[in-house]
Amino acid sequence: MREKIPVPLNTALELLKKNNHNIELCEQEFHDSNILRICDKAECDYETAKDNYQICNYDITKAVERINQKQVIIATGKAAYSKIGFILWSENANGEFYKTAKRNDVFIQTEDFDIVLEKFQSVFPLKNPWNDTIENKFDVLGHNFFDNKTCVQIVKTINQIQSDDEQIQSFLTELTNWLNGKLTYADYIVVYGNL
Repeated sequence: MREKIPVPLNTALELLKKNNHNIELCEQEFHDSNILRICDKAECDYETAKDNYQICNYDITKAVERINQKQVIIATGKAAYSKIGFILWSENANGEFYKTAKRNDVFIQTEDFDIVLEKFQSVFPLKNPWNDTIENKFDVLGHNFFDNKTCVQIVKTINQIQSDDEQIQSFLTELTNWLNGKLTYADYIVVYGNL
């Protein structure tokens, strides 16, 4: 068994006893256990964990790192995937990214961001924290900086959007959950348009 999979001797003996010395069942249980550990550590579904585990040659640490480095996409699923849209991330008062194990940003394609665009536009004019200029409108081609208090206000208005469409409602919930999670510690939410 240890020739097929890199398993400590005590684990190998335990698996062999548990599976009546069936090497194939031992190997399957070993990998399933590792995939479940990846699910837990990377907070992902079983298939994502399994795929990355295989791609990373059955290395749990590498699989978790690979999953954590993938950009999160929030979408309704109604439009074909596009790389044109908006990237949102959180920053501290010094304009620095927060160092986290997982990527700290999210991507929303234009067609989906249009559902909430007016809510972000409604808070302008805003003062740019880095050069003290007054920004009169939302910039779809660049950076928009929303302080924590303003962003809380935006989330409240997004929460007022009602739709009978389950995909749109799911998108809105996922977006507000992401924003609320970041607003527990972030000084700013940055919305960058790459149109």
